[in-house]
Amino acid sequence: MVKATPMKNMKRRNLLCVSLMLASLCTAPALAQKAAPPTPPPTPAKPMPKAPPGKGGAPVAAQVDAPALTKKQVLLLPLDGMVGVGLRHDEMEEMEKVADKFGPGQVFIIRINSNGGLVIEGDKIATTLTRIKNKHRLVAWIEKAISGGAFTALYADEIYFMPEAALGSITMLSGRTEVTAVREDWKSRVAEACASGGRDPLIGPAMVHSAVELSYDKDPKTGKVTFYPDVKHAFVLSTASENLDFSAASAEHSGFSEGTAATEVELFRELGIDDSTKFEVNDAGKKIAAKWQKLIKGANEEVPLLLRKRDIEGSSEGGIVQLQARIRNTQKIVDWFKKCPPAMQYELNIPEQAIENMEQEIKEMRKLIKEMQSADN
Repeated sequence: MVKATPMKNMKRRNLLCVSLMLASLCTAPALAQKAAPPTPPPTPAKPMPKAPPGKGGAPVAAQVDAPALTKKQVLLLPLDGMVGVGLRHDEMEEMEKVADKFGPGQVFIIRINSNGGLVIEGDKIATTLTRIKNKHRLVAWIEKAISGGAFTALYADEIYFMPEAALGSITMLSGRTEVTAVREDWKSRVAEACASGGRDPLIGPAMVHSAVELSYDKDPKTGKVTFYPDVKHAFVLSTASENLDFSAASAEHSGFSEGTAATEVELFRELGIDDSTKFEVNDAGKKIAAKWQKLIKGANEEVPLLLRKRDIEGSSEGGIVQLQARIRNTQKIVDWFKKCPPAMQYELNIPEQAIENMEQEIKEMRKLIKEMQSADN
């Protein structure tokens, strides 16, 4: 038997080590797999809440509380004077813009104190109020509403009277201050205005023509009112001797008005808008009316003075000085016409043609001054 050499023994040991290492590598994963406990299934993740969209649809970091609801605005527009001068559609439309900023359903009150006025303005008012009441709650509060003032009030869905108020006798004037339209035409138009406000059309003609009679019955249990074009029923409103005029008492009893209120506080209570947590009084209407009334007053006070001054100022000096004074006063009159034409035309009786003549006169006087100055030089 041949003994192994040291070199051969070394090779044998090396091969043995390699074999052991390979066996270890092959069996380790299996042992580890047996020893390890089973892995539980993953828990599904809860979905993250979606953030509300920001500007342009981009999400914002956190949910914000919705803004508190805006209180309903209570706007009161005082309308004093002649229809077409102090009572115009222009101020109604200005207040309409204010109301529209708060959205539909605002409380739009027109307080009427007028003896009537112009047919052409009445037509504009009818269009304006019809549009307004399709968006807002339209209320008429009557101090005095005669002729065109009554025609204006009829378009409101709710009418309230002051205790001493009167409404009726509808006979309007055209732009040139003569009676317009055939009476039958007006009877039809006023009947339509009554229907527009939810009132019996029989009421209208009795306001326009004295020959039209009107009476009514009232059910004592239900309070329902039925009108008739005669004087044969329980409560007579209009005989053939005069046009129909409502008092506060007759208007309320017949259901023509919703009630009577002497003050704004009483009116707001009657309307159910005196809760300050839900309604807010907005003074925009009063400011709009005051601004226009100030112009009317200014024109009525200043223009007659200017008419006198343009004839006498500078007359003692004559020549260029007098012409300059006349130009100055005439120009102020022209400016007033531009600022407040209704008062100039219908209260001061200064027609547009007269203003055009004044403007031409100013041009001629300026030309004359230049000629005089050239002659002096």
